[in-house]
Amino acid sequence: MRFVDIKNSIDRKLIESANAGLEVQHALHDIDAIKKSVPLIPDEKSQEKVALTNDIKRINGLLKKAIEYFKGKVDTPVQEGEGQEGTYNDPALKSIEQDDKELEQELEEMRLQYKALAAIRVDDAGESAKRDDILERARKSLDKVTAKFETIRAQRDTAIAQRDEAVKFIREVTGILTTLGNKVQGYQQEDAEKMNAAMRKKALNAEKFTKTLKQALFGKIIDMQEDDDVQPADIKEFLQACVDGKVLNMTRVIATPRGNLKQFVNGQYAKVFNAFIKENIFSYSPGTTSGAIGPGEMALSMMGNPAEKGKKGDLKIGTREIEVKASAKTGGRLNSKKFAKATTGWEAWSEGINAIMQTADESRTIGQGQKDGTVKQIPIQDWSGKEFNYNKAKKTSKEGSRYNWSPTGFRKLNEEVLRYSNFDLTFKLFRNAIDGSQNQKGLVQNYDELNKPATYADGTANKHHKPFNPDALIAAAVKESGKGDGKTIDFDKITPAFTKIAYASYHLADGITEIMLLNTATLDYTMIKDAEDFKQQMENGNVTAGSFSWNDDQQTATPGYMTA
Repeated sequence: MRFVDIKNSIDRKLIESANAGLEVQHALHDIDAIKKSVPLIPDEKSQEKVALTNDIKRINGLLKKAIEYFKGKVDTPVQEGEGQEGTYNDPALKSIEQDDKELEQELEEMRLQYKALAAIRVDDAGESAKRDDILERARKSLDKVTAKFETIRAQRDTAIAQRDEAVKFIREVTGILTTLGNKVQGYQQEDAEKMNAAMRKKALNAEKFTKTLKQALFGKIIDMQEDDDVQPADIKEFLQACVDGKVLNMTRVIATPRGNLKQFVNGQYAKVFNAFIKENIFSYSPGTTSGAIGPGEMALSMMGNPAEKGKKGDLKIGTREIEVKASAKTGGRLNSKKFAKATTGWEAWSEGINAIMQTADESRTIGQGQKDGTVKQIPIQDWSGKEFNYNKAKKTSKEGSRYNWSPTGFRKLNEEVLRYSNFDLTFKLFRNAIDGSQNQKGLVQNYDELNKPATYADGTANKHHKPFNPDALIAAAVKESGKGDGKTIDFDKITPAFTKIAYASYHLADGITEIMLLNTATLDYTMIKDAEDFKQQMENGNVTAGSFSWNDDQQTATPGYMTA
């Protein structure tokens, strides 16, 4: 074999390696290019545009069926030959004015389908190969049906050139990305023969994360190409600096209770750091396929020094384990193993409301939302706060509480329920909804452990946990609200108390010791060192709390917390 053939073979393998895992990113990039070109297609091509729209629908049908297969909803994957041009028999569009809109809608649907298919976890190698084949088939079909449009071809030629440059760059930095993937997952290269099951899991997660990092970087490189101030060489230098631990000083970050991450960035790399911020790197979350790395955690692990994957928290920085709660809007929840979904506490909450209403004037009634959207007046003593929330647009109803954990919910609670209450009844309302250790109806399943000293699994004393009386904490919050007679409750008084209880539960159940609340939009952060500190930070206005709904059976029933 000639040297040139060997070289070409090696080059092809390098390109294939760089491209591996980027099928969806390529498709999304192509879709963006096509969408940009749609308004440029001349009016005389309206019939061709109709045909293209139907072809896009056909490809979407292929992707949808594949999604159903991998989710286990159908027994067979897409068949050989399915998805070829001309197999979709949808009637032609009637309105020329709607052609562009219809086509853009179908392209957006295709974007969603690609993302959905990529998001499904497929561990079996054979099934993974099937998915890759379907993705490739859909891409080739898209290439074929768009090739006839000169405007689309021109736009896609530019996109392909950008794509090739990005792939070339990724090929050049693959070694760095692998190192970063290992760093984020806390994995050190080991001899395959010496690896146990835990090591192999780490290795697999590191490999998956490297793939995910490559996927994330592909999009960033494409977008950064439009910024003349940041060149590929700058990005390569930056990534190497991340490996060398020269970008973000995490020791100084966590030693500062409140601040902004930008304060601790090496000025030499500030330009590229800001470019990555512009590309929302701190909001990026690779998800379960890469070992459940959350928003902010990836960027901090990648850029920070010292920073590695923690055993209990998200990050280990020196000897300290830090749980990262990062968000731009909704905030982070405390996902304790001993903290129930909101629906668990809902029954106790409703029973408490009904107990209060037994003291109300028997002649009064209250309006209860019905399943059909009407409001029925019921005797006030039958009221438990439950009603149907009717969606007029969708004509659907979902049962819920009128008094969710939010400022609005508590305002209604004060006006309609607590006016008939007293201190004891209001205290029981909140305590019974929160305390899940007695009757399993409340939210906090280890509530009865909060007032006791704790030990670690090895029998040593848990000095981080400082026992407190949660009943007294709730009682104090009720007394501090309004006149202290239980006839009003202040959201800003009860929520810090609830938060201290939630954090203590989190620590005892999951071993979480410190939390970083990070605003991924501004990079402002607040460090939380323990349960009492969390409460104080909220009372001082340094941390804000969101809300939760009692009928939410998906998320842990704590507010979302944000640094102020």
